[in-house]
Amino acid sequence: MLGSPSDRAAGGGREGVSAVGRGSVVEATRLGERARGKLIRLVSDDHPDPDRWIARLKSLSDLENAPVFSAAVRVLFHLDLHDADAMRLLAAVLAHREHLARSLGRDPGLRVAAMDYLSNVERHYQNPKIVEMREYEETERSARTDAVTGLANRRVFQEVLDREVRRSRRYRWPLTILMLDLDHFKQVNDAFGHLLGDLVLERAGGVLRHAVREADLACRYGGEEFSVILPETDRLGGFVVAERIRRRVEDAFRDRSVSGHEVPMTISSGLATYPEDGLHDADLIARADEALYLAKRGGRNRVCIHHREKRSALRFPVRPSTTVCVLPDRSVEAHAVDLSRSGILLEFDNPPRVADPVALRLERTGPRSFEDACEVSGRIVRLAPPAAGEQRVRAGVAFDAPLPEERVLARVLLTRAPARLQRGGAR
Repeated sequence: MLGSPSDRAAGGGREGVSAVGRGSVVEATRLGERARGKLIRLVSDDHPDPDRWIARLKSLSDLENAPVFSAAVRVLFHLDLHDADAMRLLAAVLAHREHLARSLGRDPGLRVAAMDYLSNVERHYQNPKIVEMREYEETERSARTDAVTGLANRRVFQEVLDREVRRSRRYRWPLTILMLDLDHFKQVNDAFGHLLGDLVLERAGGVLRHAVREADLACRYGGEEFSVILPETDRLGGFVVAERIRRRVEDAFRDRSVSGHEVPMTISSGLATYPEDGLHDADLIARADEALYLAKRGGRNRVCIHHREKRSALRFPVRPSTTVCVLPDRSVEAHAVDLSRSGILLEFDNPPRVADPVALRLERTGPRSFEDACEVSGRIVRLAPPAAGEQRVRAGVAFDAPLPEERVLARVLLTRAPARLQRGGAR
């Protein structure tokens, strides 16, 4: 049952129960899809037990740390109230239902009681109308879903990110967001038209949907840009998901044509993590956008991570005892400091010169289920003098080609990395 905004603004009301401005609409709808499904099942019962019904709403509110009573009032009555006011209104409607049941000798149900209460007692409505719940839900779903990709839209992204930042702050959990952008998408639209461009977006959206967990949220942010929210996920876990998406998008367009056209589409990604990169949702979006810009500027079809050192690649810890043999001109023993997919930081007693090409044999110890060594070529790109009291010179090596993701992750999980990083790497 619904009333027009002018109808709801008219009429008096009990003190403390009044419609509020449009700013509360976000509060009333800030629920995840699963939580919203639970709420819909609760409010679909027209003859609920009052005490048990209110208790279940409170339980859902505590679990989601979200304004569930506001959401219930918006779904049931299309009113925008603060959560405390919504709770009082629901209690008043339930009490009015009991009063009507005693007078009529039968239970009129929640909605009839609410119609009478809001029209004749509180006078929130002057000309109410009845709307089927299924029709209302279809309208709400269309307002929250991108029509082309079937993913959540930007409105939902903002709502969920705000909620997840608050949850992470409350429970001290990590939170990672990805900002992703299809590479050279404008050229596809220009060459083949917007209809084929929509098919490309639809396929990319399907890849994102199947590459994340149920607890994650994949959205179409706008245009050819997508976003993913990864609750309880640190940098390394976020990097794994972003790489998985990048690889699957590349495979999806390389292996299958789009409406008879070969479209070698790839995707670039930037990620940021709470709390390292920001304490608020706007900060995280800005930092992930900066990382996405680095990925675009660095050649596209790659993942970049925002972090304080301003490096464009995630660094993995390695054991101090790891040795690296520099081949083939001469064999020089070095100690690895840290590793990324695109390079490695080494310590030398007698280092090569900047720009020297090198071939590296990265030796590891660990379970035999992993390879014992990985050979990769690269080039010395920078040297740093020894720190005070140290003898070794540090040298940065850029690989000629990025290491395969599975090799890097296997190497990381064989180090004495903190447990937090190991959990993230296992995603």
